[in-house]
Amino acid sequence: MENKLNSIEVMLDNHHVHLRQETVEKLFGEGYVLPQKKYLGGGEYISTETIDVTGPKGTISGIRVMGPNRPFDQAELLQSDALKLGVNAPIVESGHLENACELTLVGPKASVTLKCGIVAARHVHICTKDLARIGVRNMQTVSITSGGIRSVTFHNVIVRENTVSDVNVIHMDFEEGNAAGVKNGDILELEF
Repeated sequence: MENKLNSIEVMLDNHHVHLRQETVEKLFGEGYVLPQKKYLGGGEYISTETIDVTGPKGTISGIRVMGPNRPFDQAELLQSDALKLGVNAPIVESGHLENACELTLVGPKASVTLKCGIVAARHVHICTKDLARIGVRNMQTVSITSGGIRSVTFHNVIVRENTVSDVNVIHMDFEEGNAAGVKNGDILELEF
């Protein structure tokens, strides 16, 4: 991977949920504020809280709640989670919940049933200054290749402009990363 400009750092995502404040209060109690466990950058953080997620065929316990609150409720599942829960979760960009599957979110104070389940589409955050230099634009799809013995090319990776930092990073879920033999911090190569 010779061209540093085309080098993309890997960030693997596990299943997690994003919640509106109204839903946080239903699940955890009135006025509840999600405590921060680990800051991720760009205002995003991992909360100390977890919830259970239930579908027609089962429950997955201990799914991490992310902060800060979002303007929508969203459970980002792995494909294997969808199978375990017995749901058909669409593979879409975060926030595109029109066809989200119905799930029950269970907290310590209550549960809520919402159409909020998706499998997040893989995407790459490219900093504003590098978009033109690399020759790609926001919302374009590109391919990104891993190296090593299990080398894989990921197609249909959505470009998102990163206006918060100078880091270029691909977000994919653990199942995709494991299939390619990559881990957090590995460097992949952008192709276009």
